[in-house]
Amino acid sequence: MVLLQTLVISVILSMIAVMVLKWVLSRYMFAARNYRSSVAKVHSTGYAMQRFSAWGLNTSSILSSGSTTIDGKTVTYSTGKNPDGSAMKTFSIASDEDQ
Repeated sequence: MVLLQTLVISVILSMIAVMVLKWVLSRYMFAARNYRSSVAKVHSTGYAMQRFSAWGLNTSSILSSGSTTIDGKTVTYSTGKNPDGSAMKTFSIASDEDQ
């Protein structure tokens, strides 16, 4: 009887340990994913500001696309005409957060 009680208690404790471990790892993965996303946004914003300050008001010097590496991460940008056909250019910048 004591052996059966010991077995039941050990199974219950191991199940609790597994649930706690799953919870801790899910919190860690959430925090890591959030951190990588924030770093990618900062890289993209920093590169965009660098490009905007280099171009100034001279829109003819804007290349149609380009890329750079910041802290080992690749940041790319592309430009294009507005969908309505106006002279202003649209600017799209992307950084892969999983690199």
